[in-house]
Amino acid sequence: MLPELKNTWTPAVNVLTWFMLVTAILSVLTRLGTKYFIFRKWTFDDGLITTSIVFCIAQSIAVSKATENGLGQHRDMLSDAKIDSVMKAEYAATILFIASICFSKLSLLVFIRNLTPASSDRRFALVLGISIALWTIASIFTAAFQCHVPQTWNYLRGTCFDRGAWWNYLGVTNILSEGGIIGQALLVIVRIQTDFSRKASLSSVFLVRVMYVSKPVSVLRKSANEGGTGSVIIAIIFQLAYASQTSSGDFTFDAWSVAIATQVAQAMSIVTACSPQFKPFLDSLQSTGMGLGMTSSNNNGSKHKTYGMSTFKTSRRTADTRSETHELVSVPHEETHRTMVTSAPDEDAESQSSQSNIIVETTWTVTGGTNR
Repeated sequence: MLPELKNTWTPAVNVLTWFMLVTAILSVLTRLGTKYFIFRKWTFDDGLITTSIVFCIAQSIAVSKATENGLGQHRDMLSDAKIDSVMKAEYAATILFIASICFSKLSLLVFIRNLTPASSDRRFALVLGISIALWTIASIFTAAFQCHVPQTWNYLRGTCFDRGAWWNYLGVTNILSEGGIIGQALLVIVRIQTDFSRKASLSSVFLVRVMYVSKPVSVLRKSANEGGTGSVIIAIIFQLAYASQTSSGDFTFDAWSVAIATQVAQAMSIVTACSPQFKPFLDSLQSTGMGLGMTSSNNNGSKHKTYGMSTFKTSRRTADTRSETHELVSVPHEETHRTMVTSAPDEDAESQSSQSNIIVETTWTVTGGTNR
């Protein structure tokens, strides 16, 4: 519980900033530990999420510096020097927030891309990834030069573009990219050959970026008092709704709502990008035949390799070959095994020995196909 103070929201903003940061860090550490425990290695998407948490830490420090100088307090209680310090810290925090969000999105997108060998899905992921990268570059550039040089951070006394319109652009495009990522994940999951309940369970891990988490964030003021958290998209919507209040008037006090929405959006973006790689979800992936294209070890020390969304395990017995294949889409290579067995009687037709029938020829035919 965070008590509301009449003249300041500084303690609430500061506490929630560090709480969300710790939550994000623990999620990343859990993901990295799980990945290494199962596969004994990390992949490219792990590097992306690590970069995201580094920017998240820097952004949280910037917000903490802003609260130290009076963010969440009434403007008439602060000196001009403190007001300038708040604006500088907000300026840095905005740029770092965009960078952190970008890398968490890309990390989740690469993870989803690795789940499917389908070329159409991979092309869509590539286009979406390029779009996110371009959005990030454009957003950081405009945030960095929102006001005329040299005081590009001084939106109170400088000459700046319409910051309200810029926040609208940032929020709407941010939501659109979130929708693209979630849409691709759901399209991948809906084609899994499994029952509806399993599909719903897998989908929920990605839909958490849209749905409420823990408690509804119906009002940010209630969220700050009760410590509730929300989804990425809901937090972005609140960010959009309150951003226009931070450009004039009592902006140091009004900025508390945007600060909380920003911290929730950033932390939940990282947490939900990590959650699909926690052990329960990875076990669910393997149980449906989906994989990460990596080699893992089971309890008895034997290894098997997963290719895209199909897991191939083959066991041979004396005269019986059995294979188990779970398929979602066409895989890059298909193998068919044909065995021709010819038996011939022993020269001694009357012999009753176990050698009366022997295998004289076994032919294996392997055909390969390429997924197009």
